[in-house]
Amino acid sequence: AFLCRGSGAGADAAASLSGAPSGDENKPSGNAGRFTLLMLGATGVVFGDIGTSPLYTFSGIFVETLHTRNPSSKDIVDAFSMIFWLLTLVVGVKYVGLVMRVSHHGEGGTFAMVQTIIGQAGGELGARTKSAVFALAMLGVSFIAGDACITPPMSVMSALEGLPGNVGQNIKVALSVAILLVIFCAQKSGSKVIGLVAGPVTTLWFLTIAALGIYNLAKRPEAAVQVFTGFSPGAFISFWVTGEYRGISAWRSLGGVVLAVTGAEALYADMGHFGAGPISAAWFALVYPCLVLQYMGQAAALIDSPEGVVNPFYNAVPKEVVWPVLILATLATIVASQAMITGIFSIITQAHALRFLPRVGVQHTNPDERGQVYIPEANWALCFMTIAICVSFQSSAKLAGAYGIAVTSTFLVTTALLWLVMRHVWKWHLVPTLLVVVPLLIMDLLLWSANVLKIVDSGWVPIVVAILMCILMHTYRWGRAQEERVMRQESEVLAEELVRTGGVASLSDMCTVEALQVALKTSDFVRGDRAVVFLTSFEWRVPRTVGALASLLGYLPKAIVLLSVRFDEVPFVPEGRRATFEALGAGVYSVVLHFGYAEPLTKEQFSIQKAVAAVVQEQCEAHPELRMFGVVAPAGAAAPNQGHNIGGNSNSDHAGEDQLFAEAVEVMEAGGAADWQQQQGQHSNEGQHRTTFVLHKLHYVLQPDGGHGCLDRV
Repeated sequence: AFLCRGSGAGADAAASLSGAPSGDENKPSGNAGRFTLLMLGATGVVFGDIGTSPLYTFSGIFVETLHTRNPSSKDIVDAFSMIFWLLTLVVGVKYVGLVMRVSHHGEGGTFAMVQTIIGQAGGELGARTKSAVFALAMLGVSFIAGDACITPPMSVMSALEGLPGNVGQNIKVALSVAILLVIFCAQKSGSKVIGLVAGPVTTLWFLTIAALGIYNLAKRPEAAVQVFTGFSPGAFISFWVTGEYRGISAWRSLGGVVLAVTGAEALYADMGHFGAGPISAAWFALVYPCLVLQYMGQAAALIDSPEGVVNPFYNAVPKEVVWPVLILATLATIVASQAMITGIFSIITQAHALRFLPRVGVQHTNPDERGQVYIPEANWALCFMTIAICVSFQSSAKLAGAYGIAVTSTFLVTTALLWLVMRHVWKWHLVPTLLVVVPLLIMDLLLWSANVLKIVDSGWVPIVVAILMCILMHTYRWGRAQEERVMRQESEVLAEELVRTGGVASLSDMCTVEALQVALKTSDFVRGDRAVVFLTSFEWRVPRTVGALASLLGYLPKAIVLLSVRFDEVPFVPEGRRATFEALGAGVYSVVLHFGYAEPLTKEQFSIQKAVAAVVQEQCEAHPELRMFGVVAPAGAAAPNQGHNIGGNSNSDHAGEDQLFAEAVEVMEAGGAADWQQQQGQHSNEGQHRTTFVLHKLHYVLQPDGGHGCLDRV
């Protein structure tokens, strides 16, 4: 369960089954079949975590929180009442009724809510309020990371607790570690297979637990009558006021009750994939009634045999079907773990796009699906932490405290952001906002404070992970802001120098477009017939590589393209608006590639060659210098003899050049420039234009004959 997840295995599966790409397009339409497929995908991804909560909720309440293994019938009914009303209020009212109304271009989650606040109400927010909004975003994502360390071991260990009693705990832990290893090792090959089965498996799981609940209610009619009284609010009120565990103990029990709603935030997180309609329909038509029936059946079974509270789920499973249910439970927990892992991958890519995290290597395991990504660093770090937690805590019951603190912290973050949305985006008056938010805040604070007590036992685990994640994001965001501030100050100083002297004192300090244009007009450079693409972090800034070429070699190419990448404040950018072009004069051009913050950068989509080819084809008539892009070598491929005649002039025939240019552009768009060069090998090198891509710096290569002193040994 996570606040902001732009991907999920089941999301991609639902998209592929319906014949539509995943993402914003996956909104419910009039097509009943497509709507059903979206409901199926939502069931697999959105509700995988909350669907496995019956495995450990009752034991978390009584065994781990209230420290009793023989609860009374009244306490069991009252505990069911708290579970029922928490499911209704947190999921049904808070998330389905309120939070899912907040949409940023169809997307949901922490980042989407933050972008909604800043985008629609940023003008009326002060600097401190904006800083608080970004701090809440970092907190939300940090607790998601902490939750991601807990969910896989918690889910897998709880499923394997259904093994026969003669199977030792060490064997159960070893099996859990083996399953976790298989899950993480399979990430590199993608989640497509798991995605295809996520919806059907989770749907079968919900139908199974509902059937088990009905079976236990029918088998124990007297206990069932008592359980039905739990639908009255008076049941949980009596638990707090007059019950055996009234007062402080009742408050402490919330640390176990909250396990029933772990994963509730996933409803909002995956709204961009499935739409609010399919998610809400799946909740009210399938998930909610199945969960209620299962908890009712467990309560009836516990009234009949309260000693089974140590393992309440399997205590209510008939012996004849224990093994099939165990296998199905294991598959369901794998689906829940997979959804969390793929969600973390997507969160990291979005955090980088919004400048919260530095760049990491993102591999796209399925080019046909938007959301299937793999980040090796995150995968193996998460694998190490989950296995360490599994070995350290040994059982899901001991890990329940750690689970609760992460979930309730995200609840608080969501409520705080919801307040800002109501006041500044929806423009609600103060009194109605207070009437809605204050009860939600009180509920969240009660749940959170009850779980704070468990920090000493196991709750410190997600707290430590969240603190480290917050430090990383804050440091990176602060550092990038300082870097940009220094660059702008440098640009301002250079602009003042240009106004005062009319020129640039040092070519190596030429860091703005204005300074470059002045230098090109006032300095005597050799302008070679070559096109060079310089990648730069900001479209207004000229990389120092340009100044290095000018000062060290007295040379600049005739066509200079400043290429930068901008992540816009929208989740997805249409292909028609992917690249923007501007002619800056004196042979200098600016090309900006635009991407959305929720948009994975596939190899095909994030193709510099393809983007440049599209711009060249569109602008070459107005700007003839762009015809020098006739040959573009893709990354890692060198143009023929590119070290020779760096300043040579082209003597090619223009009619032949038109044909050469047309062929080159066609191949550039297909990404096969190197093959085209080989096919054109019979042409003279001097008759071809060549393009160089400068990624970041000038790299100096040692001479083969030595003479560099200690550098020879490097």
